[in-house]
Amino acid sequence: IAKEGWSLILFSGFIVAVLQHYVTYYAVVLWSVPLVLAWFYRDPFRVLSSDPLGLVSPVNGTVIAAEAHPDPFLGRDAFLFRISMSLTDIFSIRSVTEGKIIQQWLDPEDDDNMRSLAHAIQIKTDENDDIMIVLRPGRFFKKLSCDAVIGQRIGQGHRCGIIPFGSCVDIYVPATSSINVSVGDTVEAGTSLLASLKHH
Repeated sequence: IAKEGWSLILFSGFIVAVLQHYVTYYAVVLWSVPLVLAWFYRDPFRVLSSDPLGLVSPVNGTVIAAEAHPDPFLGRDAFLFRISMSLTDIFSIRSVTEGKIIQQWLDPEDDDNMRSLAHAIQIKTDENDDIMIVLRPGRFFKKLSCDAVIGQRIGQGHRCGIIPFGSCVDIYVPATSSINVSVGDTVEAGTSLLASLKHH
């Protein structure tokens, strides 16, 4: 279970335990509340990629865009992956690659005015490549938790937060990267290889 969900699960369990004393007949229905919350905040173990130049998916979801697209944050040519998450996906966020967190932006300007409250993170790899992760909360639950700190080193596939209840994540990678997925593919956080960096 994701650490972000424990307080909510325990609180709901406490409330249900108190109510059970007064509505014993409905106890089974009431206990379904913390169980459903535990399912929503599930965070299963992952076998992480061992490819040092690989770029893995930061979240579970479906690839809805995979195309050359200018990076609006760093002003460079890049390749964009957009991953859509459903209400039933696992909500944990994992790092795309190993490297150092250089910058973060809160609610940055973007060319997509249909979404807001984005949290963008720049990671620089040891090979000096820049990777941008743009976390976009869902329209009905505009909240996310991200543990990333500027200056921190982060490992490939390392868990760094949660983005609950239906969201969208953009990943900008170097334009020269070798692409491994296409539109319509289902990906898993920390294990599915989106692309590989090219170095000679």
